[in-house]
Amino acid sequence: MRTLRILAPLLLVLVLVLLSACQPSWQCDLLIGGEITAFTAAEWCQLAADFPEEAADGVALERVLWEHGASLLETVMVDGQVLDWRDETARQATWLRSGELRLGTRQDSAATFRPLRVEALVPSALAAVQASILDIAPTAMAALGLPAPAVSEGRPLTTTTAAHVALIFLDGFGYLHHQRAVAVGDVPHLAALGEPLLALTMYPSATKVATAALLTGALPARNGVRDTSARDTELETIFDVIHAVGRKAVAIEGYALAFNLRNVPLQLSSDQNGDGSSDDEVLANALTAIGREMPDLLFVHWHGIDDFAHTYGPASPEVAAKVREVDTHVGQLLAALPTDTLVIIFADHGQHAVQEEGRLGNHDSLLPEDMLIPIILHHK
Repeated sequence: MRTLRILAPLLLVLVLVLLSACQPSWQCDLLIGGEITAFTAAEWCQLAADFPEEAADGVALERVLWEHGASLLETVMVDGQVLDWRDETARQATWLRSGELRLGTRQDSAATFRPLRVEALVPSALAAVQASILDIAPTAMAALGLPAPAVSEGRPLTTTTAAHVALIFLDGFGYLHHQRAVAVGDVPHLAALGEPLLALTMYPSATKVATAALLTGALPARNGVRDTSARDTELETIFDVIHAVGRKAVAIEGYALAFNLRNVPLQLSSDQNGDGSSDDEVLANALTAIGREMPDLLFVHWHGIDDFAHTYGPASPEVAAKVREVDTHVGQLLAALPTDTLVIIFADHGQHAVQEEGRLGNHDSLLPEDMLIPIILHHK
């Protein structure tokens, strides 16, 4: 017994030493927007637990920078080494459990080292940003004389009130793409509405994450949709607000539903004529809804630009033709809307060119091509 009493404290110390050895203990300084914060081993463990699919082989550097306040990336400095964020190798940088940073993938035999300081240089475009995708929900509800969703963090972009609101969702048609299309005359109907607001979407710049943000007006950390594995939010949405007061909303979707919509009559639009896109069916269903009875809130989601950009690349002739087609559809919809309708036209994200198996365009990153979106306000 005496021996056990002597050994017990020693065994406890040994257990504590072993446990501490199993837990990483390190930190690195992050400089983002002039603010220095520390990324620690404990936070790494939390992010790995929060995003198991993303963190299967470490935590993405891009995820770390977003969680610490970066909203747009072009250049990152790691201990003085310049990383061009348009370089796929840089965007694949992964923070390992050991505290080391790996540039590229394991298959690339990439460089691995322990960073002391990581700085996200602020892109010049960030100073020109005027709005956020979070502002769409409070703008739509304020126009209808209704409160924003309960946890909304956005702000109304106009003081205009209207009998109806039409939300026109152009999937994948980012701000930079919109500007190029205007410059070459591909979008006369959109161009006629004037210069859009330059806005930011959420990270990862993907439809599910963006849709949760635009419907709730809340950041991903609050609405629960922080990556593409989720397609529902428990927070109040604009459709919940409309439903609660007995007013009417209608949602016209494409061939599939990327994000679950509740408390709203939903019309899916299959490719009935077999032309490879459901965009014309979306238009037909939207015109039918307006002709039947214009709701207080009309939600119309065109998918074609994003679909074509994935397949052919965002700067391809095929995508340019699809942009012209969707612009024509938007013009027809605008003509059919009743007077005293506030029209809000927006994208969820943009796209950048890639060379990947099965696709020539992609998004989800913090690149300006992906994160910058247009928001157009038009009171008919």
